[in-house]
Amino acid sequence: MGEVRVLGGYRVTLPEEVRRKLRIKKGDSLRYELRGREVVFRAEHIPASPTMEMLGLAKGVEATPEQAVLEEVEEKLARAPKVSRR
Repeated sequence: MGEVRVLGGYRVTLPEEVRRKLRIKKGDSLRYELRGREVVFRAEHIPASPTMEMLGLAKGVEATPEQAVLEEVEEKLARAPKVSRR
C-alpha cells in the first residue's frame, strides 16, 4: 500500500504508477466513495470489460495492456517451432 501527503488546499497527488496504470490524465474526473475510514477513487473512463480484466487492470497486475499483449506474443514465439533459414 502506498502513501500520499495532504498538501495545502487539501490536495493530494496521485503517484505516477497509479496515473500510468489507470491512464489518468489532467482533466479526467474520478468518482469516489467513502467506506468507513477509506476513500476509494474510481477511474470510470476504463471500460469494465472482460478483456480489460484479463489484462490485469482490475486485479492490480503491473503490466499495461500493451505489455500484456507483447508478453503473450513473445511467449507464443518462444513456443513456435524453430525454422531453419538456410
